[in-house]
Amino acid sequence: MSHAGEGEGLELPANTTAPLYFALGFAFLGVSLVTSVLFVFAGVMLVLWGGIRWWGEVLPRENETFVPAQAEADRAPPVVPTPGRAPGPAGGADRHRARLPLEYHPYSAGLRAGIAGGLAMVAVAGVHGLIVQGSLWHAFNGFAALVLPLFGAQPPSDMTSFHGVVVLAAGIIHILLSLGIGLVYAAVLPMLPGHPRLWGGVVAPLVWTGAGFVCVELVVPGAVQSINWLVFIFLQMVFGLTAGEVISRSEPVRTLQSYPLTTRAGLEVGDEEESP
Repeated sequence: MSHAGEGEGLELPANTTAPLYFALGFAFLGVSLVTSVLFVFAGVMLVLWGGIRWWGEVLPRENETFVPAQAEADRAPPVVPTPGRAPGPAGGADRHRARLPLEYHPYSAGLRAGIAGGLAMVAVAGVHGLIVQGSLWHAFNGFAALVLPLFGAQPPSDMTSFHGVVVLAAGIIHILLSLGIGLVYAAVLPMLPGHPRLWGGVVAPLVWTGAGFVCVELVVPGAVQSINWLVFIFLQMVFGLTAGEVISRSEPVRTLQSYPLTTRAGLEVGDEEESP
């Protein structure tokens, strides 16, 4: 529609941040279930603030802004239709930029990455405990003291002695966490720009460290003071760099979303070679 005095253009809905505050308020309410009652008050305030603003910008009259049209010389030329039939793409050759990811790493690579990262992390932690604390079992007991309270179990009383049950429990938890994180790496890293070593060895360890800090502080208040966070971050980076290296060396598999339905269903064999 035209706007008097300002030339040709359109009236479009105005930009607003009200839905963002409204959604963030509900997110805070959900976080309050496992954290603190303070998030309840923050969530209620954000929900009310975003809801009232959102309502006022829609009713009784929608808040709009005028967007002037481009000059005639800057507009795209009209599309001239050409009669004919477009050829269909061969199976697997359609690499449309909106279809992401184009390739993914198999889950087996994620499991291998988790095992390799977990073994590298244990080796470095054991050497550090042997050199700094004088005990190979200090690393296992330290990990057990960090994670066992999260499951309602008591941490070891002596950090330098061997405790069979503690080492077994910590080892099982470490294996499960390593395999789970390895699968996450295999699924997520191909969708991120840059090399897997960057995201797996630098960004992800910082995220895990922040999540671990919050979990430990919530379950065992004050326990974060007894953790050497520089060593914790370093061990996470050892795991991430090793797992990211294993992921990057695995052979990616092309997704089937660009194949015709008959090929995906196994009724026909598509041409897997890309067209030049």
